Amino acid sequence: MSQGASPFQRWKYRMLSHLPGHRGVHYLHKDTRARWPEDQAEFAAALADAKGGNCEDLGANLGVMTRKMAAVAETVYAFEPDPWTVEKLQDAVRDLPNVTVVEAAAGVIDGVMPLYRSAKFDHDPEKGSLSATVIAEKTNVQETPAAEVKQIDLPRYLSDLDRDIAIVKMDIEGGEVSLMEALLDHPVLARIGHIFVETHETRVPALAPRSIALRRRVRGMTRPRICMDWD
Repeated sequence: MSQGASPFQRWKYRMLSHLPGHRGVHYLHKDTRARWPEDQAEFAAALADAKGGNCEDLGANLGVMTRKMAAVAETVYAFEPDPWTVEKLQDAVRDLPNVTVVEAAAGVIDGVMPLYRSAKFDHDPEKGSLSATVIAEKTNVQETPAAEVKQIDLPRYLSDLDRDIAIVKMDIEGGEVSLMEALLDHPVLARIGHIFVETHETRVPALAPRSIALRRRVRGMTRPRICMDWD
């Protein structure tokens, strides 16, 4: 990670991120890497504030972040759509009574979606599981779906919980842009304390303009506090 970037370099990266095409995406991610230490510190502070609260781990994968949340939160809902990964996730959190594994993708509509896996999945399923997505345009997955999976309308789901949400961690392999756009226009947003989002413009280049627009929109927000550079 680029931990030594000066304020001028960060300003330059942010300005150049507005360039069209791959050049803009390149500088967008340089800006992300430059702010990594601050983002990690912010997540640690958010975890401290989440004591006794509710957390949502969207794209839980093998449960590394789920376990960190579960150490402080009263309840954690861990979303994971890939059947292979869900089995591993359930084993990883079996000892945590405050974790509920939700076998579904987090999205903006309820339904059934095709799931696409990395071409490397059969060779190294643990590493390949990191790329699984319901976004067919993602460049590092196979064209043929590996499975059909459930998708949940997350804004509705959070509304139905009828309680405040301390942290939403969102790493959903290209689905984050549509979901963030929906959340920002939904009343449930007022009940969320922090949102940490990993974006995937390098793998879904068409998302870059919308991702940049989201960054502009959330900059300076305090409720919730939104980090669009989680990695």
